[in-house]
Amino acid sequence: REDDHFAGHQGMDHHIPENVSLYKGPDYMAGENPDESLIPVLDGHAFRVDPHHQWAMTVDLNTCIGCNACVIACQSENNIPIVGKHQVMAGREMHWIRMDRYFTSPKDSEIVAERGGPLDYLTGAENTKDEPGKRTVDDDHIEMISQPVACQQCESAPCETVCPVNATVHTSDGLNAMTYNRCIGTRYCANNCPYKARRFNYFDYNKRPLDKLYHGPLAPASGNATTTQRLQKNPNVTVRMRGVIEKCTYCVQRISVAKIAAKAAARDSKDVQVKANSFTVACQDACGAGAITFGNLKAEGDKINEAKKNPRNYDLLKYIGTIPRTSYLARIKNPNPKMPGADKVGTVTSKMH
Repeated sequence: REDDHFAGHQGMDHHIPENVSLYKGPDYMAGENPDESLIPVLDGHAFRVDPHHQWAMTVDLNTCIGCNACVIACQSENNIPIVGKHQVMAGREMHWIRMDRYFTSPKDSEIVAERGGPLDYLTGAENTKDEPGKRTVDDDHIEMISQPVACQQCESAPCETVCPVNATVHTSDGLNAMTYNRCIGTRYCANNCPYKARRFNYFDYNKRPLDKLYHGPLAPASGNATTTQRLQKNPNVTVRMRGVIEKCTYCVQRISVAKIAAKAAARDSKDVQVKANSFTVACQDACGAGAITFGNLKAEGDKINEAKKNPRNYDLLKYIGTIPRTSYLARIKNPNPKMPGADKVGTVTSKMH
């Protein structure tokens, strides 16, 4: 109530200096390149910003319940392999969306301010030198806050500048795209991604059966797969091989279908813009809480424009200047004042700043 734009004034975002860039890239929202001499040429055609389509997404943390339906929908839609428990424990998970979980309690601010020691929420112990193992967490007041994180589709993407083979590139409609058949798996991009949203294919999961999974490339291919097993793959999405990096693509296959349909409907006219709110992406389809909004920033009346104008809208790690296309609507806690502990709900993070 005191500050509508409180979401942009938390943590490091409260101290962001003016961004001074050594390179002024294309202005995707204005649909122009500030320096015509710097326009790259691809296959004999000059790269131009798409004036009709600029895709973006928001996730409303107020309504997200952390159910992981978006994770499974993305897994199914984009032919992402299931790598197994042991590979996940080795840090080789393949989900293009992950559900981050943050734990907090009303005593956090007291401990950080007075002792400066972190908390271990699994044991409830305070890890300090003076009193190691002292239990300070009140189990009845621990809060778990979830936040889905995928590729943020940065306009100024750190991953693009370090790829030696130009496998991760920026498209004219604002997507951070992966060219899988050009990727040689250096993993420089994954190392340079501040959001840790890129996944590396360690094994040829799609051609090896699960019982042969850990033999890697030496395992025999599953050529005797049944028709049902073959039909489980989405034919509109490529099946990646081992040794490449992959990540969220904003369901680019659905975007392409919508663009082709718009061009076919337009025929000879110049109105090739995809109609506002005419299609959805996989995670958006599966979200039972309706927390995900995806759309075209250039389309009048698209729901994404309203979401981006919401004062709760903020970018993840905004202070590093990546200019992400995916943003979040900040969570607001508004408990019934008659509930036990209501005076402590929603006050933890603000006290820790």
